[in-house]
Amino acid sequence: METITDEIRDALKRGQGKRVANLVKMALDEGITSQSIVEDGFLAGMSQVGDVFRSEEVGVPEILSVTRALDQGVEALRRYTGASGVKDVGTVVLGTMKGDMHDIGKNLVKMMMESKNIHVIDLGVDVSPARFYEVATAAHAQIVCMSGILSQSASDMRAVIEEFEDKGDRDNFYFMAGGYYMDELKAEKIGADCYTEDACECAEKAYKYLTRRERKRRKNKDRQMSDGERA
Repeated sequence: METITDEIRDALKRGQGKRVANLVKMALDEGITSQSIVEDGFLAGMSQVGDVFRSEEVGVPEILSVTRALDQGVEALRRYTGASGVKDVGTVVLGTMKGDMHDIGKNLVKMMMESKNIHVIDLGVDVSPARFYEVATAAHAQIVCMSGILSQSASDMRAVIEEFEDKGDRDNFYFMAGGYYMDELKAEKIGADCYTEDACECAEKAYKYLTRRERKRRKNKDRQMSDGERA
């Protein structure tokens, strides 16, 4: 028998934003938790959409329709509960390189990351290295995600990383790079930590990094507490 969270997942995959929002209210009225709505409805649906997008069975317009439906569902959850139901796993600063005004790929990355409960600070397009550094450090972000589709994107991304190196903060951030002219070898040459081919892969790798980092942080904290007890 299909549950309401199953219906939320299916409506999300069809891009039916109004139905998603109505189903969220129905689920809450029936006592289903926000956590279940997010995990069994939103995240499960976006995971399945990511699989078909990666296999090129759907295109960018369909993905945008789905992510708009997700926005309506999340907004409904906030409206009826006062919160999204799930704590952010970390913060990503995202932007398109200086001189590059393209943002479709960047916007897809943002939406896919947010579907995984990653807090994304979107700097927009034509972002300077100094702006990346200023916002990332002020927000205590963990990841800097750089997008660019111009031929000079690799050198522009290198300039962003150099900005952090010059300030002595390179090792405090995880740098992700993507775009038409980028590939894994170029990303490695400019000093990036990670290259991804599409928005789905980018969101997945960011999520894995953030959750792994969080586990490591908790483990270190527990170890420090144990050391303190023995002292």
